[in-house]
Amino acid sequence: MAEIALFVHSTGTGPFMWTRLLTPRPEGLTPLTPSNRGYSLADMVPRGQPLSLADEVAHLRAQIPADTTALHLVGHSYGGLAALTLAMDKTLPLRSVWLYEPVLFGALRAEMPHLPDDAAADVQRLFDGAHSMLDDETGGLAPWLERFVDYWNQPGAWAAMSDKARQMAQLVGWKMYQEVRAVATTAEPFAHYRLTVPLTLVRGACSPAPTREMVQRLAAANPHAEVEVLPGLGHMSPLSAPDQVMPSLQRHWARAMG
Repeated sequence: MAEIALFVHSTGTGPFMWTRLLTPRPEGLTPLTPSNRGYSLADMVPRGQPLSLADEVAHLRAQIPADTTALHLVGHSYGGLAALTLAMDKTLPLRSVWLYEPVLFGALRAEMPHLPDDAAADVQRLFDGAHSMLDDETGGLAPWLERFVDYWNQPGAWAAMSDKARQMAQLVGWKMYQEVRAVATTAEPFAHYRLTVPLTLVRGACSPAPTREMVQRLAAANPHAEVEVLPGLGHMSPLSAPDQVMPSLQRHWARAMG
């Protein structure tokens, strides 16, 4: 019998992003930090090979031990969408969900006429027109990666990375593109992701405008959710500022396991 917390990492990162958020944790809670598909040398995704969100979720489902009696899901960005999708599996002993800026651009794109101007402009720049992030020809290549990294961090972030870090990103670039395609085209509306377990939705106050809209809409579908806006933080803060994110996760553990 086991109480498990499954941590699902975001696009372009890896299990290492959770290192400083794993402790302290409640007694008896065992963390699992698997790599997403395509992020280990034994599981590379060749350019041109499609890999769906369903494939990802099946991979994550397989990581959960058969003797799990209580499951808590933790996710960031794309990992948040994967965790939400996994949470819809009613055969799992789900107990709680904590998400930092889950990205559901597919659901958000369906609501374009109702979005504030700043969020709508961002969504349009990302996915419409000649420089769409959904271009199969350029997806995952260096110019695409630069645009992706700079959007979620700040202009010039890609250029400031070390040569080794850029090479590593290019190694998994095609899988990163598959993840962006998944978050942009998954058609389920926000109302699809209704949960009855404790749910915490967290975003950084300095993150791009669409993250605000996605969190608000998920919260509207889950009126019991705790919504936290962390001052001064951005999209990558679970990795770059874990000490400032940790109190939110601690509050979540207290609610979910108290």
